[in-house]
Amino acid sequence: MDSNMTFRIDSEVKAQMAAICDALGMSTSTAFNIFANAFVRAKGMPFAVTIQEPVTAVSREKMLADTDQLLSEFASDYKRMAE
Repeated sequence: MDSNMTFRIDSEVKAQMAAICDALGMSTSTAFNIFANAFVRAKGMPFAVTIQEPVTAVSREKMLADTDQLLSEFASDYKRMAE
């Protein structure tokens, strides 16, 4: 038996979802049904729900320093490949 659900969604997200569903040849109702079935099969979210640490100035600086270090370590290899 079918039943209805009512919930709020951001209008921009709704429009983007509708456009993607249209491109896939399905309705938003079909997309939500696919999600609901995946949710039931997984007995929870069918994808990881995590809290990601924000990129901070310190972590960005470390990331850039690590990148510089890696590039320096492999500079000779890059030079050899270019020859």
